[in-house]
Amino acid sequence: MALSPYLQRLRDSLSCCTYNGAQHTDVLIEESDALAKLKKAKIQTGAGDWFAFCPDKGRGEKALMSPLLACGREHDHHRACDCVIVLCRGQSLTIVYVDLKSGNPSGYAGQFKSTRQFVRYAIELLKEFYASPLEVEREQYVILYGGEKPLPIRKTVTAPKLEKISRTQPDRAYKREIPNGARLYLRELLG
Repeated sequence: MALSPYLQRLRDSLSCCTYNGAQHTDVLIEESDALAKLKKAKIQTGAGDWFAFCPDKGRGEKALMSPLLACGREHDHHRACDCVIVLCRGQSLTIVYVDLKSGNPSGYAGQFKSTRQFVRYAIELLKEFYASPLEVEREQYVILYGGEKPLPIRKTVTAPKLEKISRTQPDRAYKREIPNGARLYLRELLG
């Protein structure tokens, strides 16, 4: 199964793509900070019309996602989250922004806002210059945190309540505590 032509064009416009639904069924998200307690998480997506990219890796000097993101650290628009998963159904996109945090998650709103603006910018460029019909239907913000040790067994529902997940914003992300190396289903994060 190949990606749809419009989604493939969007994928080709980014320099930090990692996984796609034509070749993969999982997205591995890794934190490169040596001091991070939560080092990795895997999101099972299944095959389909989707791809993932790592904007945080596209901010470096070697692999620059965009010159707009090359300014000093004092600017919020120089920040990025750890992974973005872009799903396509017809011409509608669902964008899932994911960030890994150790311990008590904080300081993520700027990362999500900066990444969201970059994604919207890329989509709008393709609309303007390549007549792409893709439209963002839904944006989801997810914080995966923890990583220190295996979590104690707690009685919780398998999937969180839809109203808790569906109304996320960069400053009110859905937060989920996980052990290091956890495997999650994408549909759990979408509600």
